[in-house]
Amino acid sequence: MKLKEFKKIINQIPESMNDAEVILQKDAEGNGYSPVEGIDDNSIYIPDTTWMGVAYRTPDECCLEEDEWEAMKKNPKYQAIILWPTN
Repeated sequence: MKLKEFKKIINQIPESMNDAEVILQKDAEGNGYSPVEGIDDNSIYIPDTTWMGVAYRTPDECCLEEDEWEAMKKNPKYQAIILWPTN
């Protein structure tokens, strides 16, 4: 899902839900749930398949030079907003 699609969905949620907890589902089958603990908009995501991949928060984690890291962060193919769970 792209951020613009996510925003469209979020904007349709009624104001009466503003105090609702945001929960992440572990998998498509509903085998676990956890509240969102944080959001990261400064990482890159490299997909392995259409349903999973690897995210990196720093250039050191993926052995990139700073200029390579900055180029990847500007490339829409690797840009990601990452939500992480409490558990």
